Amino acid sequence: MKTFYSTQLSLPLPPGHRFPMGKYAALRDRLAAECEGLRLAQAPPASDAELALAHAPAYVAAVAQGRLDARAQREIGFPWSEAMVERSRRSVGASIQPAQRGAAAPGCPTTPRGPRAGGGRGAGGGAGGRARRASP
Repeated sequence: MKTFYSTQLSLPLPPGHRFPMGKYAALRDRLAAECEGLRLAQAPPASDAELALAHAPAYVAAVAQGRLDARAQREIGFPWSEAMVERSRRSVGASIQPAQRGAAAPGCPTTPRGPRAGGGRGAGGGAGGRARRASP
C-alpha cells in the first residue's frame, strides 16, 4: 500500500501551538514501523489549478505571495513563510494522490478531505503533514 506524507517541512511554532509539528513525523514513523508492506512517498505539491478547485484563485495567489491580511492569516493558524506555503501545497498533494490512484480498498482507513466552507478561504483547515493512503 502506498501512503503519501508531507512532513519534510517543519514550521517553527511556539511551544503549545495547536498543531505540534512533531506529531506528524511521529505518526509517519509509527506507520512505517507497524504496517507491513507500507510504501511511504513524499507528497508532491498541489498546483495552483488544483488548489483553485477548492479555493478562489485570488486567495491561492495571496497565500502563495504572502499578501493575506492579518485576519485571514490567523484563520490559517500559522505565520506566513515560504515553508508554510510549500507544506500546505504538499499536504493537499497528499490528499490528491490517493484520489488520483483510485478508491481505497474496503476496510482500509483513509482521511477524506474536501472543499472547505469559508468563501474560498482556507478556513477550518491547517497545513499539517497528514498521511494519506492510495491504492497500490
